[in-house]
Amino acid sequence: MKVLLTGITGFVGQNLMPMLLKECPHDGFLTMSLDVKEAEDKYPSALYGNFSHVGINDFKAVEEFNPDVAIHLATVTTARNDTEIIVPMMRANIEFGVLLLDVLSRCPAMKLFVNTGSFAEFRYGNGDFDAAYLYTASKTAFRSFVDYYSTLSGFKYITAIPYSVYGGKMTVKRLMDYIKESMDAENPIDMTLGEQILDFIHVDDIAGFFIHMLKNMEQVLTVPNGTDFHLGTGRGISIRELAEMIEGEYGKNAISIGEGVHIGSVILCMLWLPLLKICL
Repeated sequence: MKVLLTGITGFVGQNLMPMLLKECPHDGFLTMSLDVKEAEDKYPSALYGNFSHVGINDFKAVEEFNPDVAIHLATVTTARNDTEIIVPMMRANIEFGVLLLDVLSRCPAMKLFVNTGSFAEFRYGNGDFDAAYLYTASKTAFRSFVDYYSTLSGFKYITAIPYSVYGGKMTVKRLMDYIKESMDAENPIDMTLGEQILDFIHVDDIAGFFIHMLKNMEQVLTVPNGTDFHLGTGRGISIRELAEMIEGEYGKNAISIGEGVHIGSVILCMLWLPLLKICL
């Protein structure tokens, strides 16, 4: 089987690549990266012999590779709605994705496009799209292009929706990092009640989903087209509970409940949507 990958230098991608090397040694992989040298340095051909790396504009190489499956992880993630981030975000989250879909529509072997979404596309958790950020609005908008090319070309698609991811090789600081760092601070962090509920899942479990999918392609291709796979544990935990658990583990105070810095109101951004992160 031939697999196209984008976003391999991002958070999930960096944790997925070693697992692919171990679990899928007989498959062929083509990766698209903004910085090909970085990809080659991280994943040298001497070790990753069944992987080839090309730039994000090398669509000819994609057509020649003729993949069976495309796993699209590349994205610009941000919690900001500033004007200056609109263009880079649209180029990465819409333009690049549509150009990729266009070339995949001309690949005869193409069977499955694996899109990635965000739990923040569903602001109220009732299954209806209601974007919490401009970033998640772009992810929701991209779905219409995936559906269009799927209908046009006949390949199926699914969307993987990771929830609050932690662990592994970190590319940006996330919630648990901030809490642990606060334990070494002179004073504990003031926060509100910390009642926001999040569902935490380890990045290895996210990577494991993609591995399982590749190993069970026949079953995956039988699911309804456009199916969403929500990747979480199904168990929510409040930010306060999480902080208290970490405090108990390390035996140090990390937070104090009061009228100080309202970390509880912005912690979701720290967790999943850094100020501006390009994962291409």
